Order: sequence, then structure tokens, then C-alpha cells
Amino acid sequence: MRVVTGLLIVAVATVVAVGGLVMVQSLVSTERRKQHNDVAGFIYAVLGVSYAVLFTVAALDYPFKGDVRIHPAAFEQVLERFHESKLSDL
Repeated sequence: MRVVTGLLIVAVATVVAVGGLVMVQSLVSTERRKQHNDVAGFIYAVLGVSYAVLFTVAALDYPFKGDVRIHPAAFEQVLERFHESKLSDL
């Protein structure tokens, strides 16, 4: 029963996503959609990286305790390198 329910949820989500795509393509001109590609790509990239970081920290289950742990100095080192790089000036 769980497999059938899962497949049904995935099928409904797919139909909704494809329906939304078809609706947007019919209601919004191609030229107008082209204007927003750069911003949308950046937003998807930020969301993807945020999800990856959140998933990694959640998978560790308490990154500063337990058998596998990340010392806070590692995070401090990443932050220092970011501030030293040219990316922090953007």
C-alpha cells in the first residue's frame, strides 16, 4: 500500500508541475521569460546549495558531537577564507 501511495503522490506532483509549465508557456511570452532566466538560475543555484548544506548537517545529526564530528574550527576556517577571497566584495 505504501508503494502505491508513493507512486500516486509522485504522479500527481508530476502532473501539477507539467500543467504549470504548460500554463506559464501559454500565458507568458517567450521574450518576457528570457528576461528572467539569469535571476531564476541564480535563485535555483542558491536554493540547491542551501539544501545540500542543510541535508549534510542533518545527516551528521549533531555535527559537533558523536562518532563523526566537525570541529567548529573548520567552519571558522571556511569563513576566514571567504572573507579573504574576492567573493566577499560582491
